[in-house]
Amino acid sequence: MCLMDVLWVIGYSGGKDSTTTLQLIWYSLAQLPPEKRQKPVYVISSDTLVETPVIVGFIDRTLERINEAAARTEMPFRAAKVRPRLEDTFWVNMIGKGYPAPYRRFRWCTDRLKIQPANRFIEERVNQYGEVVLVLGVRRAESATRAQVMSLHRKRGLLLSRHTVLRSAWVYTPIEHFSTDDVWTYLLSVPSPWGSNNRDLVTLYRNAQAESVRL
Repeated sequence: MCLMDVLWVIGYSGGKDSTTTLQLIWYSLAQLPPEKRQKPVYVISSDTLVETPVIVGFIDRTLERINEAAARTEMPFRAAKVRPRLEDTFWVNMIGKGYPAPYRRFRWCTDRLKIQPANRFIEERVNQYGEVVLVLGVRRAESATRAQVMSLHRKRGLLLSRHTVLRSAWVYTPIEHFSTDDVWTYLLSVPSPWGSNNRDLVTLYRNAQAESVRL
């Protein structure tokens, strides 16, 4: 399978890992001549509808900049949000269906608010284009569980792994061997190709950590 003949979908959360992943893909594709980057590369962000206004505003501005920069530089990126269906939204489940608040052993919100909307988008692209490569900013160093899961679904020597749920979908994790320091070093030394300031990410993380300490 030639990777450039397959549609790519990049998962973007606005965080440091997905930003690093997206930048790496952007700069890699920018080295190709325009005639070899005609197929769209979708950048999708899951809008859970319960994020804080600060996070929502940050992601909205970033997606807008990605689309503007892509159009200006003739890059194939198309950024968009995906949202849960009405019956899967947080408050419908909490108030309407009586679900308990999510906790460690029953994190129903992640599947309904993030995973399912993204999967539906990918399924639609599979039906339209055939095979799809899903690019994720996940790292083995995040946790022992993460490393174990990534090893379980990857055959030795292969760059891609089969998606565990979606037919005709492959998973590519370009920063899987990055440490947290690697991620921050990259972001603070390589400028954002769509014009954002990566130091804003540092501020966002610092504020989030300070808030969690106060709580």
